[in-house]
Amino acid sequence: MTHRGKTDFELVDDDAELTRQEHDDVDLSGIPADWLSHAHLETGIPAPRSPVNKRPVTIRLDSEVVDYFKGQGRGWQTQINAILKAFVDRKQGGA
Repeated sequence: MTHRGKTDFELVDDDAELTRQEHDDVDLSGIPADWLSHAHLETGIPAPRSPVNKRPVTIRLDSEVVDYFKGQGRGWQTQINAILKAFVDRKQGGA
C-alpha cells in the first residue's frame, strides 16, 4: 500500500491497553442519552457533483418555506428546484 503522507506507520504504537485507557478517560456525562439516535453519519464521501446545467445561487426565502422543505428531509433543495422548474415550464408553455 502506498502512503501519501509523511507518517511512518511502522513507528505508530498500536497498544490495546493504551487505547482502552484513552477511552476510559472520556467524559460522556454531558451528552444526552438519546444523542446517538439523532446523530447524522458522515461517511467522508463527498456529494456527487451537480449536473453541469445547475449553478449555485443565494436567495432569500421566508422562514416557513425553508422550514417546510427542510422538514421533508434529504433532497429538499432538489424539491424546491423541481417546483421552480415546473413553474418556469408552465409559464414558458403559455399556461
